[in-house]
Amino acid sequence: MTLEEMPEVLTAQHIADYLGLSRYTIYEHFKLPIEMGGIPNFQVGKRSRKTLKSDFILYLDRQRSYRDEVSTQRMKKIQGVRSIS
Repeated sequence: MTLEEMPEVLTAQHIADYLGLSRYTIYEHFKLPIEMGGIPNFQVGKRSRKTLKSDFILYLDRQRSYRDEVSTQRMKKIQGVRSIS
């Protein structure tokens, strides 16, 4: 299923299938604060958690930005090491 085909309210299983992860892993990301890489979510009933597709898209964008930032920092370190040698 593509992101465009996903419903407006996503379950942990929707996200797990999309990312190729286990549902357990998604629930662990639901527990994390957003600032620490958590997926925004809300509780439905006593045991179910869901997220809005728009929030999931923002989460993906934040993860890409973080990944790009880390890659840039690593490249700077590598270039710095090479210039010293």
